[in-house]
Amino acid sequence: MGEPASADAVTVIEVVKNGPYRVSGPCRVVNARGEDVAARGRFVLCRCGSSSTKPFCDGTHRRIGFDGTRFTEAALEAAETYRGRRITIHDNRALCAHSGVCTDGLPGVFRLGGEPWIDADGAEAAAVIDIVRRCPSGALSVAPEGGPPASASGPLITASANGPYYVRGRVDLKAGSARPRDPARYALCRCGASKNKPFCDGTHWAIGFDEGRGRQAGMFAFPFRLKWLGLGLGALLVGATAAAFLAIEATGRSTAKGFIGPATLVSDLNLVLEALLVAGLTFGWWLAKRGNIAAHRANQTIWVLVNAVLVALIMARGMDNAALESASDLALPHLLVPWLHALLGAATVAAGLWLVLQMNGWLPRRLHVHRWKALMRATLAGYWAVAVLGVVIYYLWFLS
Repeated sequence: MGEPASADAVTVIEVVKNGPYRVSGPCRVVNARGEDVAARGRFVLCRCGSSSTKPFCDGTHRRIGFDGTRFTEAALEAAETYRGRRITIHDNRALCAHSGVCTDGLPGVFRLGGEPWIDADGAEAAAVIDIVRRCPSGALSVAPEGGPPASASGPLITASANGPYYVRGRVDLKAGSARPRDPARYALCRCGASKNKPFCDGTHWAIGFDEGRGRQAGMFAFPFRLKWLGLGLGALLVGATAAAFLAIEATGRSTAKGFIGPATLVSDLNLVLEALLVAGLTFGWWLAKRGNIAAHRANQTIWVLVNAVLVALIMARGMDNAALESASDLALPHLLVPWLHALLGAATVAAGLWLVLQMNGWLPRRLHVHRWKALMRATLAGYWAVAVLGVVIYYLWFLS
């Protein structure tokens, strides 16, 4: 059981960069069943989701390369407003932990699948205010409040079932520029996958976070620090790709017969690497969905750079075979498709490189893309489309 809080004692949660939550001061910690968890003085709580001693940290975040970066640009103060005759409800989706308190408690007000999803006049004002105050993440608030807030017996951290830490009472959060919308009521991510770190955004539900296991599905522990391993493997793969094509050109084998069909050796290698490229980038998308952001960043960086090598050494040069004498030549499929491939490929390469620069911290903050998630999805779709067009070009040039 945590230590009793004195009148002037202050409990502090410090968010350690790419590490756990360091808690100091008197604080009670309970599990999802309301049972006290032994925690006294200073202690550290798992933030990566993969500790084998949950809710406490066991150092696994270092082995899996946990990344505590907040990727969303959503303002914590931003909220949708739903006005009724007696009260106004404010809802911030970026903070919602999907606990179900609102939808289970007042389904007539908080309507899953409804539009708008909140009807502020769907129940008595007092009932709405009571449910909103019970929202554990602070995503919901009402105006007017209708009275003083409910009192708390002291600082309390609840490790919810397969969900976030719910924090109540006088608990100061030290997380750089991040501040809770309600300093006496907020939810902290403990699955490691929230895009709104350190706050919960409900991702634990999407990835199937399991507090009963140690390292979560999709979390890979590497023998070396992931950053250096990623840089080493990336440099090796990018360098080997460039060296292979330069060697083929230097030995005069650029037009030699390939190993797939009647195409040249360079064309066959390019086709194979394009297939590996989209497979690698799709694997990176899966890593991100599982919350393994550090591995995702290293993986995407490698494949985007490999693609840049392919564009510079093969695809750009291959456009000589699609030279146009007049605009009417674009009516020919074997010329139109390569130009579509080139235009879409150029946009995709630019977007991919921009994202790599941003996710690795190599891009000035003022140049960051705010809707980065949408851009990442569009870029992955672009890579797939370019790969499909590459197969069509191969067919038109060598098989038809």
